[in-house]
Formats: sequence, C-alpha cells, structure tokens
Amino acid sequence: MEYELTKQRTLSRLDQYIVLYWLISLVIGIPLLGDWLRSWNVPVTLSNPLFVAFLLISFAFSQVLYVMVARHDGRPFLVGPTVIFSIGNGVIETFAFATVYRIGAWIGDGLAAQFWPSLVGSLGFAVGFTAFVIYGGVIHGMFWLQQLPPHLDDTPRSMRIRKLRPLAEMALVLGWSLCLYLYKDIWTVIFIHILVDLGLMLRVRPPVFLGASRRSDQALD
Repeated sequence: MEYELTKQRTLSRLDQYIVLYWLISLVIGIPLLGDWLRSWNVPVTLSNPLFVAFLLISFAFSQVLYVMVARHDGRPFLVGPTVIFSIGNGVIETFAFATVYRIGAWIGDGLAAQFWPSLVGSLGFAVGFTAFVIYGGVIHGMFWLQQLPPHLDDTPRSMRIRKLRPLAEMALVLGWSLCLYLYKDIWTVIFIHILVDLGLMLRVRPPVFLGASRRSDQALD
C-alpha cells in the first residue's frame, strides 16, 4: 500500500511538471505567436512538394531510429494518456519551440539590420534555428529525460544507432524552422510534432496522466 501511494504521488508530480511546462509555454507563446496561430498557411507549405518530401523523410528517419532504440519495459498502452499527451504536448510544446525560434530570429534580424543589412532574413533564420536546436537539446536533456522513465537501450547495437539520432533530430528541427521561416506555418509543425509524441506514447508508454485516464474509464463505466 505504501509503495502504491508513493507511486501515485510520483505520477501526480510528473503530471504537474508537464502541466506547469504547458502553462508557461501557453502564457509566453500565445502573445508572441498570435499572428502565426491565426494564419492557416498549410496549403502554402503543401504547394512545395520537395519541401514536403524533406519534412516527411526527416520525420520518418527520426522515428525509425527512435523505434529501434526505445523500449517500454512492459508498461501498458492506455488510450486516454496517449491522446492527452500526444495532442497536448504536440500543440503546446510547439508554442515553446516556435517562441524560441522567433525570438532568435528577431535577435538575428536586429543585428543584421544594425550591422549587415544584406543579411536580414538569413541571419534571423540562422540564429532562430540555432536557438531552436539549443533549446530542444536542453529541454530534452534536463527535463524530459529526467522526468520520463529510462527508455533507451544501452546495448552495443542501440548505442551505435543512437549516435545517428542527433543528426536525425537536427534534420527534423531544420525542417520545422524552415516551415516557420519560409511560410510562417506553425500548424504543419504542430501536426508533425503530434505524430512525434504519438510515437513516444506508442513505443515508450510513459506513465503520464493516468489519473485522467482512470477518471475517463470510470465515467464510461
């Protein structure tokens, strides 16, 4: 009984950390991203087949590598937590990513306008992309890997595959940053991010939002 209570408190604390992260992302992101959120530029993105192919290939590359090294250690698959986390984090963490990218782009373009006018736009993209990469690495290393259960294999084969994952993640972030830079299209990024998080929930099955799932199950009963 004591173990179960401790386990429940731990899971609840994990949920609280995630919700706090989401709230911060919403409070900061919505005011800074309002124009992008109100714009539906997905058709413009889809009108560039080569770019769409790059988005799909980078997504597939990252997910194939992830599936090859991630594990769930027997944790059950639950529909409720999967839906809540995949959609919730796919939408809201994209706000955080896009906010970091946009602030970086503003800084880069500001510096370019002051010192190198010909680089306005390109320097903004470069700084925004760099900020996105740094933030993505920090939030995954210092938050997600710390809060989620161990889920990456340490076998020699998996360690060799894991060396390719930074390359795959860089390609994914490059595609998302280009989507924001070229088309101001945050919704395509959101959709792909939802798919990434769905892959996490299907493969790793972290114990998130189990209370919400149980309440939903009880309501259905």
